[in-house]
Amino acid sequence: MKRFLPVMLGVILAAALVLISQRETERRLAPIWAISSFDGVRFIAGAREPPSPPVSMPLPTLMPPAPRGFTPAPPGERPYVPILMYHYVRSVDRAADPLGFSLSVTPEHLDAQLGWLTAAGYESVRMDALAACMRGEGPCPLRAVALTFDDGYADAFTTALPILQRHGFVATFYIVSGFVGQPGYMGWEEIRALRDAGMEIGAHSISHPDLTGLGLQELRAQVGQSGALIAAEIGQPVVSFCYPGGRFSDTVVAVTREAGYTSATTTIQDGPQSDPFTLPRLRISGDLTLEGFQWMVAAYLP
Repeated sequence: MKRFLPVMLGVILAAALVLISQRETERRLAPIWAISSFDGVRFIAGAREPPSPPVSMPLPTLMPPAPRGFTPAPPGERPYVPILMYHYVRSVDRAADPLGFSLSVTPEHLDAQLGWLTAAGYESVRMDALAACMRGEGPCPLRAVALTFDDGYADAFTTALPILQRHGFVATFYIVSGFVGQPGYMGWEEIRALRDAGMEIGAHSISHPDLTGLGLQELRAQVGQSGALIAAEIGQPVVSFCYPGGRFSDTVVAVTREAGYTSATTTIQDGPQSDPFTLPRLRISGDLTLEGFQWMVAAYLP
């Protein structure tokens, strides 16, 4: 028995060496499991079937691209900047809702309009930047349009924003503060998302009244408090105002200046840009063809 003991030990040792060698080979041929992390969600890269993150973990949030700036005009020059006025971005049956049709552009039309602006070499500018240009406190755009959206409808976030981002355009959204969160309108989360995407948030009164028919105290509340409320919600100053229905008077203009705004837009279709508190805008209606849109813009910026 003692004579066979060394032989048995040799066999056991050889078997152990073979088993170790096989496991080492398997280890080297196995996928590399590199542990990484993204926005707090751990995942394993290089595996054939990486494990899913826990259900309770939030998915990573994609940040929107930075908005494109504009090419400045030569010092001392202030080219005319057409201000385009939009309301809804949606499809509406003209026969069933003629007024709604007039106030709406389809997503396809908006996309085509912005596509043409890009191809024709136009850029976009926010109203706060345009007002700074007019006051001589900032650069003026060489060849740009200002895009404005009134009232704060829900499709400003769901439909207009993705189209604007796709073309690298910025816009100013005039919000009726008392309508926020009501059916058909954006909530504060959506409005803050517009802010985060580089859009400007302006004020459009508390309840969209005819400002020219209000007493001084109520007028000051509609103009000043609307902007103050929006500023508190978005954490940024609100410096651009839009007269509800485009109606204004000398008193309304004076109160708007007094409230600290730097510009105010009207519904006047055509006119000079000498006064930043009576700025005209070009209405983009539902029946405007792309050719008509091109002619409208090119009439100011050939």
